[in-house]
Amino acid sequence: MSGYVPRAHEQRGARVSMKRTVGAIIFILSCVAFVKAGDVSVKAITATSPEGEATTAFAPDAETIYLLYKTQGGKKGDKIRAALIAENVGDAAPANTKVFETAVDMDGDTEDGEFNFSKPTNGWPVGKYRVDVYVNDEIATTAKFTVAPAKK
Repeated sequence: MSGYVPRAHEQRGARVSMKRTVGAIIFILSCVAFVKAGDVSVKAITATSPEGEATTAFAPDAETIYLLYKTQGGKKGDKIRAALIAENVGDAAPANTKVFETAVDMDGDTEDGEFNFSKPTNGWPVGKYRVDVYVNDEIATTAKFTVAPAKK
């Protein structure tokens, strides 16, 4: 009876081939996840109320700042997340500080999605802010606004 015993270099080649195959599978799976997140588009505005018109300027005493959004391509189980970032609020916080983050599970597309951010105890620090909106951990859009003192 005779048998074939692979040589050392043939075994190494099999291992390299297996690594390439696993690498290719991981790459393909990551592309599929990217496409899924990239298929959802989000349009967002900031407003003073859920029925309000778009505005990008708020007073420090604004009770609530609303982010109103619409989605297209969303599916049940997708996650949409909003992160409020203080880009530049002087001495109140370091630049690009994440102030608050919230997320919800989607049931599909929406025409009337809403995230809201309540006034801090001492009011909104004057400065520049943004809300980064993510779908399935991929950034979908950003809405920028400012907080400025009321003009006298």
